[in-house]
Amino acid sequence: MLTIEEKAFTAAKEKNGVFIIKTIAAPGDCFDNEIKDIVVELHHELKGSERGYTMMEFKGIKVYIEKYLKIHEDVRVYQRFRLPIIGGIFKVNGIEVKYM
Repeated sequence: MLTIEEKAFTAAKEKNGVFIIKTIAAPGDCFDNEIKDIVVELHHELKGSERGYTMMEFKGIKVYIEKYLKIHEDVRVYQRFRLPIIGGIFKVNGIEVKYM
């Protein structure tokens, strides 16, 4: 079940936007493995193809989740904090990176 916390929901409604949940990777440990983290971005629309994403919806707000992320039963999108120039910083619970 998907839920979007009130502050995040309001930010998405004001922008008439969608949340995109994806991974970023950086070279990391001593075995030359990539370290991955999840980022949540608020955009006006999804750019590119929807093929690489699973789409979920909460009260008219669409949330696109990269297909190779592990989705748990309860997913919660929330606003962690808000910066004056940058805007909202969003996070998600209930989704994790699948490591091979």
